Amino acid sequence: MIIKESKILKNILNQSWPILISQIAGISYGLLDTIMSGHTSKKDLAVVALSTSIYITIFVSLLGVINSLIPIIANNYGRKNFHEVGRYWSQGVWLSIALSIFGSILLYYPNVWFVFFKNMENEIYERVSIYLKILIFALPASLIFRTIYNLCAALSKSRMMVIVSILSIIFKAFLNLILIFGYKLIPAMGATGAAISTTIVSWITLSTGFYIIKKDKFYKKFKLSIYKPQWHKIKELLKIGLPMGGSYLVEVLTFTSMAILIANEGLIAIGGHQIIANIAGVCYIFPISLGIATSSITAQAIGSGDYITAKKSGSIGLWITIILSFIVAIIIYSNTNYIMNIYTNDEAIKYTIYNLMILLPFFHIVDSIQCFNSYLLRAYKISTLPFITQTIALGVIGLGGGWWFGFGKGIEHFKTVHFIIAPNSYIGASSLWIMSTIGLSISSFFLYILYKKHITKFT
Repeated sequence: MIIKESKILKNILNQSWPILISQIAGISYGLLDTIMSGHTSKKDLAVVALSTSIYITIFVSLLGVINSLIPIIANNYGRKNFHEVGRYWSQGVWLSIALSIFGSILLYYPNVWFVFFKNMENEIYERVSIYLKILIFALPASLIFRTIYNLCAALSKSRMMVIVSILSIIFKAFLNLILIFGYKLIPAMGATGAAISTTIVSWITLSTGFYIIKKDKFYKKFKLSIYKPQWHKIKELLKIGLPMGGSYLVEVLTFTSMAILIANEGLIAIGGHQIIANIAGVCYIFPISLGIATSSITAQAIGSGDYITAKKSGSIGLWITIILSFIVAIIIYSNTNYIMNIYTNDEAIKYTIYNLMILLPFFHIVDSIQCFNSYLLRAYKISTLPFITQTIALGVIGLGGGWWFGFGKGIEHFKTVHFIIAPNSYIGASSLWIMSTIGLSISSFFLYILYKKHITKFT
């Protein structure tokens, strides 16, 4: 059954906003920890910043593997293989447990991460170690919850997750106030309190998610249960999930490496870069929400054999992404001064931000398109080529090219480009952002060509 374009458009928008709210909730955790710890001491803020960067690197990479559930479950749902939906979800739970064990080992032995943070006080190292060891208890709950979240997203039933997300933010803020600052008999724990609150909220969120899928009659037909591990199903999840996790890891490590390189240009340069990176991260939740929603709808259509609707869904989702990316880019460009004032009062950092903000609208547009295209390809169970493409775009062209032209032997050749595009910015920072934008432009074009070539086989 071929669905009309207007219905597809409405369906994509209806599925995108609950996912967007959930993405905002994910960002809010780190934002709450940063803001509240910043009101206790500089050391608490440093502990939260370092610990969060390490934890996010691990969690996001493992999350990418779990996200392989979305196209597989959506495909089986489209075929009306309801029992297989429950079977694959169960294998996703087993996979998340296995990944939690792996992630916990990385969190328990944090010394491997400390090589990236030199000249740090021993007290900070010790407190970061404690913080990460507390989060070992949060990791399984967070990853298992993502199997529930992905199940709902794949079945186009994400609205209940909005309630869970909002409640989790409220609980997180409440527990942060008590555990970070102390209340009556509960002592102030600072950064450690933030880690404990994250752990508690993670388990509350997981329990709520389980309650929803057990009580909602819609999920009865899937016979959701924890079946025994089935290697062939886990292998299928890994075949799609490992490249997805690799893509997430490349993105996180690229921005981390950019920060380390730009730190060589001084505190003002790194401060400006971090703010720009934060703004880019906030903007990124729009294409990723559209990508997840469209990917689920497309995979359902593929599963039902309706390849025309699958093609239409991809095209409509892409146009929404392009239009929205231009709107966001215009908002960024026209509100630069207002955005700067939200983030900092330091005039030197503001000056740096202003000169780098010229690049951000272009970066966001190509980043949105390549993000959406990669999710759309995953609906067709294609994840390895997007991973390779993103690695070359961000790791080789973006990071490697940015280093060569901003810090290496190519700096003399880059000065003219730097003078034309971002004349008053730090050359290292601007080279990294310019080359990343070029890399993502190439990636978005290649992934689109790959998508068009692939859907021709289906239609």
